[in-house]
Amino acid sequence: MSGTNFRTVSSEADRAGQTVNQAATAAGAAVRDAAETARDYASDLNRRVSKQADQAVQDLAQRVEEQPITSLLIAGGIGLLAGMLLARR
Repeated sequence: MSGTNFRTVSSEADRAGQTVNQAATAAGAAVRDAAETARDYASDLNRRVSKQADQAVQDLAQRVEEQPITSLLIAGGIGLLAGMLLARR
């Protein structure tokens, strides 16, 4: 191989290496962006679910305060039903 051909091949290999490096850098950035988007979505979902759960607990506590006898009878019925189902096993 002559010196000119070797330089041409070497130059082409350098350009190919740079192209691969740029593609890898772009892919890494895309993965980081996707991970950040997923993290933000999960965090937002966690906040919304926590808020809904807190609201449900507050609503339940209010109903128990407003109707304590009814709440006690419902809780007792659920306990009795659960006990019967577990005793069968």
